[in-house]
Amino acid sequence: MIDIKEKPMIGHKIRRLRNQLGITQSDMAQAIGISASYLNLIEHNQRPVTVALLFKLGQSFDIDLKDFATDDTTRLLTDVTEFFADPSIAGHSVSKREMRDFVNSQPNIASAMLQMYTTFRSMKNDMQNAVTGVSEHGGVGVSSQAEQMRLYLQENDNYFHELEEAAENFTIEAGLSRDSLMGDLARWFKNYRNIDVQVVPADVMGNNLRRYDPHRVRVLLNESLRRPQRMFQLLLQVASLTQSEVIEKLVAKADNPAIADPLRNQLSGYFAAAVMMPYGPFLDAARKLRYDLDLIGRRFGVSFEQVCHRLTSMSRPGDKGISFFFLRIDPAGNISKRLSAGRMQFGKYGGTCARWVVHQAFRSPNKILTQVAELEEGQRIFTMARTVSVTWTPPGTIAPEFAVCLGCDVKNAKDIIYADQHDLGLKASVTPIGVGCHVCERPDCAQRSQPPLGHSIRFDPYRRVLGLYDPDA
Repeated sequence: MIDIKEKPMIGHKIRRLRNQLGITQSDMAQAIGISASYLNLIEHNQRPVTVALLFKLGQSFDIDLKDFATDDTTRLLTDVTEFFADPSIAGHSVSKREMRDFVNSQPNIASAMLQMYTTFRSMKNDMQNAVTGVSEHGGVGVSSQAEQMRLYLQENDNYFHELEEAAENFTIEAGLSRDSLMGDLARWFKNYRNIDVQVVPADVMGNNLRRYDPHRVRVLLNESLRRPQRMFQLLLQVASLTQSEVIEKLVAKADNPAIADPLRNQLSGYFAAAVMMPYGPFLDAARKLRYDLDLIGRRFGVSFEQVCHRLTSMSRPGDKGISFFFLRIDPAGNISKRLSAGRMQFGKYGGTCARWVVHQAFRSPNKILTQVAELEEGQRIFTMARTVSVTWTPPGTIAPEFAVCLGCDVKNAKDIIYADQHDLGLKASVTPIGVGCHVCERPDCAQRSQPPLGHSIRFDPYRRVLGLYDPDA
């Protein structure tokens, strides 16, 4: 349902819809029962859109009200803030209020500016690669590629109906049962192409988790994999053997050769997850269990991280779950996976806020930590974070460590069992956080690693304050 407490500023969406329909302001205004002058104010975000007006739009035009009512200015504001925090344009001090006014009044221009900025960053990165072989992010073009794919997933709400249908059809055709999925998959491989599934000792497999040998007609799995990981790897192979047509169509829709290969891997993983955790039963269980992540995992025989991933894809039109954002980090704060959602929009560059509970998860392994936090713009979010187990590593080697977090707008937290211990009201105690030090304006944060946005580094020889940067300097 649409949140009737909010009046979203979505004038640019209405203007875009009107232009797509090829009608005048007078025509649209007459259809929804308002004056053309009032519609003009709405289109320029000088008036909010009421719930009553949204329903009139829905009755008059073929639109998804829930999607249409989503205010995407938070994402734009985050990206614009990063733009003005770039050292390349140092000296142009722009306040957060000015940025907010710009995004609200000219969202299309802001989007165009950001597209140009992304191109500039990419060209700058390519030039640096050509000279040094190493990108500004520490890799060889990987960061930009990963960011492009994250943006593609976000634009699609991390939901791909074609793969959901393909997973449902495969489950029926292969005769899969949730209680005997591993054995059913092995049987399917044998019946499909007389392919044997074999679990091979770790010292033989080396760094290979899975390997398909078409000559000897077998799929080899590393014995170090836990059962959920083995099933996932088998289903990745199923996707490669049977779903290439569906996946290639989706890759073609992305129309971005730079992300074609990683997107194929991502979509294959999406198919695998959809088979292991079918959309309808999974969402129904999540709601009934009040998003008890551990219990959901036990019911479907999957890992904690797999549950968190799957919950971010519950975006089927007409049957949506909570809009969750997702993040995975290592102990140094490096981000290996992230997906924005709703009011929580991650910055494209840099890390996350050290005050965020996900960074505390390493101190309490395997324990779910929770937090109610408030972003700079006043948005409140609820976060669940926990360390996750990794694949077995040989003795004498350093095992990688990761923590994942899943979160949502605080208004949805009442449906989550882990939030019962928190006061979610307006007077609740919250932790102030930002999306990253390089774009955060909080001047009194002792945790920051960079000066506040718009401030230069200056130290007073006669005084010293808590933290590295003096907010009054």
